[in-house]
Amino acid sequence: QDPRMQMYLWVPFGTFEVVVHTPAGIAGSYQAAGAAFGGTLDTSGVTADVVLADDGTGTTSDACETLTGVPAGALVLADRGACTFTSKAANAQSAGASGLIVANNVDTQPVTMGGADPSVTIPAVMISKADGATLKTGIAAGENATIHVTDPPPPMHDGDLDSDVVWHEYGHGLTWRMIGRMSGPMSGAIGEGMSDVLAVIANDDPIVGEYSAGIRTHSYEGYNRTYGDIVGSEVHDDGEVYGAIGWDLWKQYRDSGLDRGAILADLVDGMNYTPPAPTFEQMRDGILASLTATGHEVRSCMVWNSFAKYGVGVGAHGKVVGKKVVVTESFTKPAGCL
Repeated sequence: QDPRMQMYLWVPFGTFEVVVHTPAGIAGSYQAAGAAFGGTLDTSGVTADVVLADDGTGTTSDACETLTGVPAGALVLADRGACTFTSKAANAQSAGASGLIVANNVDTQPVTMGGADPSVTIPAVMISKADGATLKTGIAAGENATIHVTDPPPPMHDGDLDSDVVWHEYGHGLTWRMIGRMSGPMSGAIGEGMSDVLAVIANDDPIVGEYSAGIRTHSYEGYNRTYGDIVGSEVHDDGEVYGAIGWDLWKQYRDSGLDRGAILADLVDGMNYTPPAPTFEQMRDGILASLTATGHEVRSCMVWNSFAKYGVGVGAHGKVVGKKVVVTESFTKPAGCL
């Protein structure tokens, strides 16, 4: 088939905003990102009192369970994490909310919330972690706010100008041609992660797509999720674990005096030994097989170090069950790599 890399214009952070009217101490405008699902906002938006997501236990505000005590038409403020964005919106809608405000749970730029659920009709926006903390302080005093489209909106960002995005999309062509069947909850996640690996190696930078939209939940430096956290919920989020493995491996190569050419040669040749529709451990084993075939076994422990660090060690196993992923993770390295 004729290859084609399709680029997009990205909606930047600040296209939406949350305008707080009362109380006076926190009144003002807070920049926000929108959602790929739910109701459409205009410049007038939705105005209502703001309430914190409450599942009745008094311990969480993530809106991942049935919500209680939501006045009809209120805006629900929920924390990011623990479940999909569409689940949060669906729970808020079922409780009678007219809109959802999600506070980021990491100190990175809020992202456009992905997902699809035709049953969700209320609009949703995401604000920063710091702004979320500020808004929470005003809820007890009777906070009233509007979520709407910023007027005038900031200019769109062109993905052609973000080399992370270009390298990422090139990576999809690479894995589909070298390995094949890079779709589904497991292999699709690997495809997204491996595409990020190309970007972080090429630019020697653990943050992906910060110009376009801040499209990843975390920097790959100090990434805190592992193989066992993958359940098949969303391929970009699950693929971040593979991106973190690649960034960690690149640091080891770099610190050992090896350049980009060396790690890219090993990763790409490893695809020759990787079966279609692979798991994380099959990707690992493909790289190890390549190192053996090319006489570079001395690099094998670097591969084990990075994969085992993120739960893809000796005995790790992942499989797809229906639309979900079931993982047995392991942080164990071979005896020769201890």
